[in-house]
Formats: sequence, C-alpha cells, structure tokens
Amino acid sequence: MSTKEGVLANDRTNFSKNKILFPVFMLDGPPVWCMVMPMVCRRPCCRYRVNSNSGEVLKDLPACARNSYPVETKYCIDYKNSHLGRSATAVFDLVMPTYGNGEFCSRMLYNIINRSYLERVKDYYSFHKEKQEEKEVLPYLEKDGSYIVSYPPLGDGIRDSYDVACSNPNTPWQISDHDRHTREIQSVGCRLTFAQDHTHEVSKNYFQKKRMGAVALWDLATETGEIASAVVVPSTKTIHLAHAAAQLSRRGGFNPSAMCSDTWPSKSDFWDRAFNSELQGRLGLFHFIQRITKTLKKKHTDYFMALNGQHAGNSASQSQS
Repeated sequence: MSTKEGVLANDRTNFSKNKILFPVFMLDGPPVWCMVMPMVCRRPCCRYRVNSNSGEVLKDLPACARNSYPVETKYCIDYKNSHLGRSATAVFDLVMPTYGNGEFCSRMLYNIINRSYLERVKDYYSFHKEKQEEKEVLPYLEKDGSYIVSYPPLGDGIRDSYDVACSNPNTPWQISDHDRHTREIQSVGCRLTFAQDHTHEVSKNYFQKKRMGAVALWDLATETGEIASAVVVPSTKTIHLAHAAAQLSRRGGFNPSAMCSDTWPSKSDFWDRAFNSELQGRLGLFHFIQRITKTLKKKHTDYFMALNGQHAGNSASQSQS
C-alpha cells in the first residue's frame, strides 16, 4: 500500500511476534480472532507505522478487500484493544442515538458469548453420549480463562467508541457521520411555515448533561416534517436560541411566510427583527385550546360538561371531514 510520500511494507504479525490475537466482538456469535499485520514505511526519514486493521488504511481499499475485515472503518479505532464487529454496530447505531444505553449493548455482547459457550458444551457432551463410549469423558474447557480470555467493553467503553465513530472521518466517503448529518440539516429549506419549540425529553438521554448544561433542545420543523435546526440550550430563554435563529434566517432557500409557537405572541419582536417583519406568527392549536380550558373553574358544575362538549364537537368535525 502506498502513502503520500512512500510505500508501506508488511512487518511481523501480532501472533508471530507476541503470540496474541486481536478480538472482534460480534452480535451473531463468539468473537472473531484476527492476526493483525503492522505496516511500516521503509523510508529512513519516515518510518511511519500503522496497523493493517486501522481505519486509515481500510478506507482507501476497494470494497471487495475492505469487507473482508468484519468491522466498519469508522469503528476501526487504533488505540482500542478490540473492535466491535459489523453485526454489533449495525444494532448499536440504532439503539445508541435514542437511548444511549451502553450497558444494555455491553450485556448483549456478554450474553452472546455465554450462549455460544453453552452450545459448545452441549455439543461436546451429546457427541460422546451418542458414541456411547465407555471411557471417561474429559471435562470441557472452563469458560473464564480458557474459553474466554478477552472480554467485551463495558457500557462506558461502548459509549466512547460510538462517540469517536460518529466523529471519525475514516469512512469510504471521507466525511464523518456528525458532519454529514449536520450538512443534511443545514440544507433544509422552507417556503410556507415552520414550528419552533423546546423539547426537554431529548436532554434526559444526554451523558453528563449537568456538566454540559443541557436543559432542553430547541428544534425547528418545517411544513415537510424536516428538522431545519436543533441545538442544545442551557435554558428556554430567547438569548440562548438567538444565534441559531439568526443563522437560520440567513440560510438560502429558507423564506417562510408564517410560524407556529407555543408562546406566541411572546417574543414576537425578536422574530419580527430576525425576519424583517415579514413573518406572521400563530399560536399552535393545542396551546390555543389549552389557554381557553385553563381559565375555566374546575369546581364549577358545568366544567366537565364543557370539556366533554368540546371533545364531542372535535370528534364530530373530524368525522364529517
């Protein structure tokens, strides 16, 4: 393999030099054990050294050669003593953004190793039972220390690996998932209307959210259902979303005519200034109804009749439409 200024040559593998193997933890069976070939530049002034299972090396290979190593290039982290296989990261990429539960992902890896060990024990003893051998059957290898000599990462390690992989540019398209998702959000436009709100449930899944100061997520959705902006804010004050809103107003292709908010007409001066008084504000229908029902006296004799009549009227209008 060639570098910018030289050619990488093969060195001794980790097994021939230290008699060790590199584990790759999978979600569809026991770990895969690999012999890793270090590669070094032979130029005396360079002596650059890198492992062959590094994402920096694998990302430049064609897919037919790259897929022989069962790990995505963004998860090929150099300083790790093990890698997460493609079958595991395909599931973790769906679980981690929503739940951030690294302990659950770690338990799945441990569980599949324990199950594979029990299956091998069952195969071993059932084979000798079917053979009906009279000689004494030797006990199967112990699980810890013989069958299992390396263990999957814990919850914190999986979370760290996921965070590094999201910002790792060692991908076939030379851009990290974080930057790709950011550019996708930045390309969202608007022609009709948008809705802005603060979401508190999202911040509950943030790791060390108190240290980060993550109180809520300010998000803005367009009429197509796409998210045009999403930023973590330390409070629901307008000063903490002003910079993101100002950037949004200068975005090309973002020219809305109306907006919906749960606090309108509060802070209407800010939105008029951001969009040059060309934006019509509207209060969301749910919050409009809430402002009416919250003013009713709950101890009044007609309180429940008014609420039930309102719900009946809404159901009738929906059935007619």
